[in-house]
Amino acid sequence: MKVTVIFLLGALALLSLSGNTRADSLGRMANCNNEVTGCPRNYDPVCGTDGNTYSNECILCTENQKRQIPVLIRKSGPC
Repeated sequence: MKVTVIFLLGALALLSLSGNTRADSLGRMANCNNEVTGCPRNYDPVCGTDGNTYSNECILCTENQKRQIPVLIRKSGPC
């Protein structure tokens, strides 16, 4: 019984650690709406995986449409 509890706690710790490292290293895709032709002027900055700060996710989406390799969002807020 004691060995089972230790095993389960260890497995839980490993799973929680592996989830955090993956999210930090990859980033997330921008929420793009391809039907919209323009972007709002609201300032809600996002930091791209290229190290640039974009005014909002829509601006990042329009930049990604111009590129061959899309930029992911590293974090919300400026870089």
